[in-house]
Amino acid sequence: MRALRALALGTVAVAMLAYAVAAAAAAIVQAEGGRLDVHVGPLVLVAVERSGDAAAAVFGPGLLAVAALGGLANAAAAALLARHARRRPG
Repeated sequence: MRALRALALGTVAVAMLAYAVAAAAAAIVQAEGGRLDVHVGPLVLVAVERSGDAAAAVFGPGLLAVAALGGLANAAAAALLARHARRRPG
């Protein structure tokens, strides 16, 4: 149960951070009138394109993959810390 909680909390925390960074980058690019494409392999994190008065921002499934990896890293770190605490004499 502890590992599941660490996985869920890590996933939510990384998802909020990744979305905030992607939204800030998209807002900056839209204000400047540029173009931004951020991919991790085949997965799109954020894509922004502005042409004339129209702007389009896409937050892709890569954000979910980043969040899931962050949750797994958090669960692994929690398991490592728990194992270290059990081994410690005292």
